[in-house]
Amino acid sequence: MSSVLIVGGGLVGLTAALCLDHHGVDYVLVERNAEPTVLPRSRGMHTRAVEIFRQLGIEDAVQAASASALKMGRFGGARTGRSIAGSEALDLSHVFATGAMVGADESPSAFCFCPQVLLEPVLRDLARQRGGDIRFGTELTAFTQDADRVTATLTDRATGGTSTLHADYLLAADGAGSPVRGALGITSTTRPATHHYLNLYFRADLTDLVRDRTFSQCEITGPEVSGLFLAKNNTDEWSFHLAYDPARESPADYPDERCLTLLRTAIGADDPALRIELLARGVWDTATAVADAYRRGRVLLAGDAAHRHAPWGGFGANTGIADVHNLAWKLAAVLAGQAPDALLDTYEPERRPRGLLVTEQAWLRTDFRARYAIRTPDNAEALDRQVGTGEIMTRYRYVSAAVHGTPAGEAPDTGETVDLLAGQTGTRTPHLWLERDGGRVSTLDLAGPGFALLTGGDPQADAAWAEGAKTLPVTVRHIRRGEAGSRSAEGVLYDTGGAWPGLVGLPPQGALLVRPDGFVAARSDDGLTPGTLDGIWRSIMGR
Repeated sequence: MSSVLIVGGGLVGLTAALCLDHHGVDYVLVERNAEPTVLPRSRGMHTRAVEIFRQLGIEDAVQAASASALKMGRFGGARTGRSIAGSEALDLSHVFATGAMVGADESPSAFCFCPQVLLEPVLRDLARQRGGDIRFGTELTAFTQDADRVTATLTDRATGGTSTLHADYLLAADGAGSPVRGALGITSTTRPATHHYLNLYFRADLTDLVRDRTFSQCEITGPEVSGLFLAKNNTDEWSFHLAYDPARESPADYPDERCLTLLRTAIGADDPALRIELLARGVWDTATAVADAYRRGRVLLAGDAAHRHAPWGGFGANTGIADVHNLAWKLAAVLAGQAPDALLDTYEPERRPRGLLVTEQAWLRTDFRARYAIRTPDNAEALDRQVGTGEIMTRYRYVSAAVHGTPAGEAPDTGETVDLLAGQTGTRTPHLWLERDGGRVSTLDLAGPGFALLTGGDPQADAAWAEGAKTLPVTVRHIRRGEAGSRSAEGVLYDTGGAWPGLVGLPPQGALLVRPDGFVAARSDDGLTPGTLDGIWRSIMGR
């Protein structure tokens, strides 16, 4: 019997596997396709996702994959016109000067351009290297659940052979069409599509054409063809999202030959010898859907299975990665007997508001210029309703029973956001570089796979905190003012700039209790007795 069955081997499912491994949870991952898809989808990993990869010890591998992506130019920039050849650049200085596109919050990590087709194989290989049971070419064809377990029927797609697997929980990361969600009868809050596209992934050497005009996105608005080019490497691999009207046509009206002709027009190249090779194609639209429940018994939804929306803003995969990061430590705590099953009930009130927010924000970026904060008479209302990437991806606040001192009831529809990360309960711990034995450590490195207690620096209070944490699975981290190069005592990290108290507003006797996912579970400005710390931890864990 496995602890967790993960269904889906995309970015979200593979990240779930690595998160569970990080917490010592055994799992089986099944993916119906024999190999990761070659069709480009997600391209950018926002800073928060890279922070999660950092905690898993794979940030360097992800950044290495990113470094191999762009062969020319940089990620960023937008153009518009009747063709690539006739396009003009949009002025985005106002966007990149403020960091609005990628988030400007302080972090030890950074946004990276890493297309999903490059990242998925890296994550799969890392999961296998760490001993994960990864089964591509295996499909979940049926499942049941009772009070004790999930019983799944798995089918080998190459042989047709079936097997039965028992698991404590099933994590469905099986995409927007989620057969698991459908089998459970979970309804969704939806918004109808406004645009329909064919995603055409092709190879064509456009190096000379785009040498001085590299871009992330190029809007095509010609009379014969309209759509959007997305750069994969800015040289010879591209994705074109060809717009079509479903009231007049269907994808069947676009055979490969017609698609190749339209691609040549949209590129605008005069060279008749230009070779265009169509590699893959898919269909999608801008409809949105958020599951009305993220949990049904022993089955939990994550990623596109829980929230589906257009890719504008790059929020989809990034939000799904944060979903499973939130869920993994809770599953680990329940399976280890540290918490009752009820701890998993905090997953939905913490993550569903994020799903509602990202679907809305992606929809508000449907207009090409609104996507880049360029105001026009047609998009003014949508622009006024947009919030920044930092608020969407990082500066939010969880409201659930797993955060001390906040209501255990229903969370706000789209969650809470904060202007500044300052150690508030329910928010991600703010980043600060600390020194330990001459090396740099971020405050974000101090949590996980267990809880961490970050103290305010008063030695007497620190001793009391350490005593109170003795019987708990909590690692005490004493943050004290010190000089560069100071030799670190056990559990002591030095704040050489003296910024920690001001950053979190914490007096010397105070402390932050940080969850394994890096979010502040509780804080005390006055110091706590040992018994009180135990009570807070038990409350957070649902005990």
